[in-house]
Amino acid sequence: MPEQYRIIDVARTVEGDMECWEIRQERPDGQHHLTIFPTSSLEWRAAEYDIDHRTPDGLDQILDMLLHEPFLSDLLSAPASTAAKGLAAPDPAPVALHNAPDRATARAAHLERIAHAKQTLVTVTAAPAPTGKTGAAAARAATDPLEVIRANHGITPEGVAEKTEFVEQVRRRFARQQPAAPYRPAANRHPQTLAEPVWDAALPERDQARARDSDQEPA
Repeated sequence: MPEQYRIIDVARTVEGDMECWEIRQERPDGQHHLTIFPTSSLEWRAAEYDIDHRTPDGLDQILDMLLHEPFLSDLLSAPASTAAKGLAAPDPAPVALHNAPDRATARAAHLERIAHAKQTLVTVTAAPAPTGKTGAAAARAATDPLEVIRANHGITPEGVAEKTEFVEQVRRRFARQQPAAPYRPAANRHPQTLAEPVWDAALPERDQARARDSDQEPA
């Protein structure tokens, strides 16, 4: 059974010179867990995985990715016994953003990894803890902490278009360096087969990549 981390607070903060969202969660043991990512990560995910942020489902899908991606690395250290249970495939190049034939395929593979992490490791939820309150007090207690992000996501069509162009340039550059991995059915691209980290635009280095890459000609 996965552990459940309950979101108890969301705040905007600054890490270095980068604006970030800080999501504080309560673990089952009562200790707190922090997830911090640049505010621009929402726009990066929309561009990377071709997600329509203008719909409630699209924005929630982006948030779900960002909240569970920190736990994907745990899947890389899964015990070897998982392979014996038929959960691992021999393919050394799992489908990811850089080698998928298109962003829709990359999105499907990434969502499978997220779903597996939620089923086996941790599920992050915004569900309020029982308070015993009723009426208006109960309504206030039931407010979703993530609403502050939904109301201030900062995603713009121009920003998504610019980041999409950058993502596709990187994908084309990678494709020239080595053959793209063939599409595999779900059973053959289980999360335990990850051979390298998921390309994570939530990292500060990724948000600075465009500046580092500015002296290169577009593909």
